[in-house]
Amino acid sequence: MPATLADMLQRLDNVRLTGQRVMGTETGTVPAGHYIDPAHWQREQEAIFHQWPVIAAHSSELGVGSALPFDALGAPIVLTRSGDGRARAFFNVCRHRGMALISAEGPEPAKAKPCRSLVCPYHGWAYELDGRLRHRLHAETFDGIDPATLNLVELPYDEASGLIFVKRSPGAAFSAAAFLQGLDTHLQWLGLADMKVFRKVDRVYEANWKLTVDAFLEAYHIRVLHRDTIYPFFADAHTVNMHAGPHQDSLVARRTAFEAFETPRDRYALCKLATPTQLLFPNTFLIWHPDYVSLIGMFSPAPNKVRWVHTMLIPPDRTGDDWREHWEKTFRLIEETVFQREDIATAVAIQRGLSSGANVCMHAGRLETEVLRFHRGIDAAIEGTLVPAVG
Repeated sequence: MPATLADMLQRLDNVRLTGQRVMGTETGTVPAGHYIDPAHWQREQEAIFHQWPVIAAHSSELGVGSALPFDALGAPIVLTRSGDGRARAFFNVCRHRGMALISAEGPEPAKAKPCRSLVCPYHGWAYELDGRLRHRLHAETFDGIDPATLNLVELPYDEASGLIFVKRSPGAAFSAAAFLQGLDTHLQWLGLADMKVFRKVDRVYEANWKLTVDAFLEAYHIRVLHRDTIYPFFADAHTVNMHAGPHQDSLVARRTAFEAFETPRDRYALCKLATPTQLLFPNTFLIWHPDYVSLIGMFSPAPNKVRWVHTMLIPPDRTGDDWREHWEKTFRLIEETVFQREDIATAVAIQRGLSSGANVCMHAGRLETEVLRFHRGIDAAIEGTLVPAVG
């Protein structure tokens, strides 16, 4: 177990022994305009979603010899994994006339498609999965155009701990491990890279993206909002946190942590005591339930909309047909009940409330200081005083 995670466990045990909640030292507010102002939303887009590495997929979604469209950042992107095993990212744009090479549209979340090359459905131009131009129909008619200048436009990308990161704007390469600032050791110990996708949802709701982020940054609401679903399993607002640059790792105490506390030897034992929850700034959460993981991306297509992408990841030894009924039931409980009917429905209601003009700000108490820290990180990124650590 990484020393930083062991330290969090020791602090959680101290919570058990003392019964005292870990709280911040200050209260604060967040301006209502940060959730409803189109100008503020545009600044977020330009400073954060156009510039910061963002998680596009779990590694298991992209097999060797496949391509996966990704458009949640407001630009057409395609992820590929060629025969050398490397994941890459490109604009999903043919260099001939700008046509999409692989469709991201449809009622279901996009899935990787097996392919030997990317072929434009307009005129048949083809590209290798490493982005090189492979074929032009009637190439002899393109006099004076150097084919070497017609490779796909590559985007900065990297892969670490089972996560594929991409930046929306072309630029210098980056290190995903450096970006995680030590949290990769936690994810490796938890076994994230070995997990497999069971189900994925990709939906848009009428709420600012930060409202859903806020909900996962404090345990203060669990006792009331989740009274009949998950609160029976959790202690009341007992959480310990660790910061890694703008990212955060938390252990949200379960009731069993106050009954018998033994140092866990593996992920399953840890998740009986607490729910590890990582915020990978700016917009991704990992929530480690007792036997599976929720990977949640919260994207921002408009000031009053959140694109919610929830991927349920399950252990590799529990992917057989005999487990399917269990996972189907589990997914319905967490996604359709806890997330949709409680967390997301609350965010939608808050969006309406803020849009009414009744409140000029949101208030946060000492059990909600991580919400304040997150918003300060957003403000700092917009101001240019917080930049991603990329190696």
